[in-house]
Amino acid sequence: METKRPTRKSILAQRGRQEGEEDGYEESMKVPKSALDECNQSFTAADEKRQKASTQFFSDTGIMALLCRHDRVLWLANMTSAGEKQYYAIALLRRLLSHLPPWWTVGVLYDIACQLHRSCVKWGLLEGLLDRITFAISVFHAYGHQWPCQLIYHPRKCIGFGFTDGEGCERFWSLIRKLVPVLRVVGVCPSYLLSN
Repeated sequence: METKRPTRKSILAQRGRQEGEEDGYEESMKVPKSALDECNQSFTAADEKRQKASTQFFSDTGIMALLCRHDRVLWLANMTSAGEKQYYAIALLRRLLSHLPPWWTVGVLYDIACQLHRSCVKWGLLEGLLDRITFAISVFHAYGHQWPCQLIYHPRKCIGFGFTDGEGCERFWSLIRKLVPVLRVVGVCPSYLLSN
């Protein structure tokens, strides 16, 4: 067992840190880098390189939805790349905030909100809008995150979320699941089919 288990040194090297190097925090983040790195590795949605659908045959690979607190769809975005890219979530948030008065704040419940928040802080995404957003992790996904992440991003520990669980998208997908087989190929027809 000991020969198969990775050593602390190999784990740190995999994360790009050296033995004895201070963990620390990134800019205004309240969760240590090590916890954010662990969350990034443990969720497939955080892995933008993982393909859930092929772009070889389909122009649209999925749909990302933005729902209100009452589980009503506000906007949908066609996903046209393999993997769940953060720019779809950012585009939906930009759209939402453009329709709200500038003094309103928004609570965002997302399965990997810690990673989205980290990217926004690290790369200056949603600049000028970030102070209007409170990020939290949907309740059923929170327990898959690292303990420091749960302390900061669990909706029961954040002000303003009440008993909202953030699983509205899951309920929405469950409601429309009968449409999936009928509408599986709804994107633009590939050019090789048009030429034959």
